[in-house]
Amino acid sequence: MKFISLFFKPSKLNYSKVRLHDTVNDQLYSVDEITASDLQLEDFINRYDQCNTTCGSDLFFHWLYSVKNQKDVESVQKDMQTVAESGKTGIVSGILKKNVGKQKEGCLVRDLWNGFSIQHMVIDNFYAIYFSNLILNTGFSFLLPKYILFFILSFIVINFVLFVITNNYISHVTASLGYFFSLCNALRKIEKKVSLNLTVPVPDYKKFTSLRFYSLFFKQGIGGPSSGDFLSLLIDYFRIFFAFELYSFKKVEKSVLKNQNDIRNIYLYIGYLDCLVNNLHIMEEYGCCYSEIRNEMKIDFKNLRHPLVKNSQGQSKCINKNLIVTGLNMSGKTTFMKSVGINQILATSFGFCFADSFSTSIKDVLSSICINDSLLNGKSRYYAEAERLIKTKKILQDHTCLCLVDEILSGTNSEERIEGATRILEDFAVYDSILIAATHDLLIAQNLSGSYEPVYFDGEIENDRIIFDYEIKDGIVSKKNGLLILKLLDSN
Repeated sequence: MKFISLFFKPSKLNYSKVRLHDTVNDQLYSVDEITASDLQLEDFINRYDQCNTTCGSDLFFHWLYSVKNQKDVESVQKDMQTVAESGKTGIVSGILKKNVGKQKEGCLVRDLWNGFSIQHMVIDNFYAIYFSNLILNTGFSFLLPKYILFFILSFIVINFVLFVITNNYISHVTASLGYFFSLCNALRKIEKKVSLNLTVPVPDYKKFTSLRFYSLFFKQGIGGPSSGDFLSLLIDYFRIFFAFELYSFKKVEKSVLKNQNDIRNIYLYIGYLDCLVNNLHIMEEYGCCYSEIRNEMKIDFKNLRHPLVKNSQGQSKCINKNLIVTGLNMSGKTTFMKSVGINQILATSFGFCFADSFSTSIKDVLSSICINDSLLNGKSRYYAEAERLIKTKKILQDHTCLCLVDEILSGTNSEERIEGATRILEDFAVYDSILIAATHDLLIAQNLSGSYEPVYFDGEIENDRIIFDYEIKDGIVSKKNGLLILKLLDSN
C-alpha cells in the first residue's frame, strides 16, 4: 500500500513566479531593496518597460536592479547604436510582438532554466515501468492467446493510469516549452530578415527543431481539446492509451538537460534584443544621452532630469566632492538626490541617462532616504535608520559607492541629531565614495563644510506664497519656510 501511495501522492507543484534577476549573477553590484524603494524603481518599470516579450521585461528588471562593469556597459551601448543605425528596430519589434509576446501561462525561468522543474516517481522511472507493462502483457498474450484482448486492455488501462498520474505535472511545463519554441521561431525570422552584428553571439536554436514533433504529444492535441478535429482526437487517444505523452516528454527532457546553456542563451538573447529596442525608444522619446564611463571619481552631468517627475527641472553639476544639501521644504532636495541616484544606476546598467550629458565611474548605489519604523518587528524609526547606517558603513568600507542620505537621524531629538549626524557623515567621508546628504539642520551643514561641499535649494516668498525655482546653488540656504507652509495649510 505504501508503494502504491507513492503513485497517487498529491501534486506539490511550484506555481510561484521566478525572476530572472534571482537566477543570474552577471552584475558587479545588485541594488538592495531599501535603495530600490527609495529610488522608486518599481514605478520606473511600470512607466518605461514597454518590452514586447516576457524575457525582455525580465531583463529590463534585471538591468535596473544591477550595476555592470565598464566593459559590459560599453558593449550594451555599442549594440544599441548598431541596432539604431540598422534602421530595423521596427522589424525586430514587430517580430517579437507577433511571434513571441508575453508568456500568459507558466514561467520559463522556473520551468526550464535548470531543466524541467518537476519531479515524480513515475516520470523518473517511466522507461522501466512502461517496458515492464509492455513485456508482461505481451508475454501473457503469447502464453494465453485466448485472453489477448484482456491483456491489450490491461496494457491500455495501465498507460491511462500513468497518464492520469503524471498529466498535471507535464502540463505544468508545457506552456513554457511552447513559449521557448516561439523564441526559437522569432530568432529564426530575425536572423533571416535582419543582419545585426552584435557583441552578443546568436545562440544555436536550430538544434531544437526536432523537439517540436515530440512536443505535440504532450499538449492537448494539435487543435486543442475544443477543436473537435479528427487529427487532434487521434493524437489525444494515441498519447493517452499508448503512453506517448510520457515517452515524448522523456525525449524532450533529455534534450533540455543536455542543452541547458543554449536554452538560457536563447532566452537572454531575445530579451537582450527586446531591451535594446525598448531603450532606444525611451532615448528617442525623452531626449536621453549615452552615459560616459570614466575611471574618475566625479559625477558630471548637464540638464539632469528625474524620469518620474513631469516637466522635471534640469540640473547641471560636477560632483567631485561629497555634497551636503540644505534648502526650503519642497524645494527639490530629495528629488535632486533621487535624480542622481536613479540616473547613476541607468548610466552603469542601461548605458543611457535622462540628461544632455552624464559621465561617471562604476559605483554601487545605496540610500537611506525613506526609512520607516516597523511595528511587526518592534523597531522604531531611529533603530531602523541606525541599522541602515551600520550596513552602509560596512559597504562603504568594501567598495566604491554613491551614497544618498536624507534627513539623517531624524527620529531623535535635535541636540543628539546634530552631534550624531555630524560624526557619522564625517566618518563616512573618509571612504573612497561620493556621498550626498540632505538636511534641514543648518548647523550640520556648517559643521561639515570642510569635508562636504554645501549646496542648497530655495525659493521666493511673496504675499504668503512660495515660488520655487528648483535650481541647485552653491552654499547653505539662508531661508526657512516650515511655519509658512503650516500657515498656508491652516488658511485652507
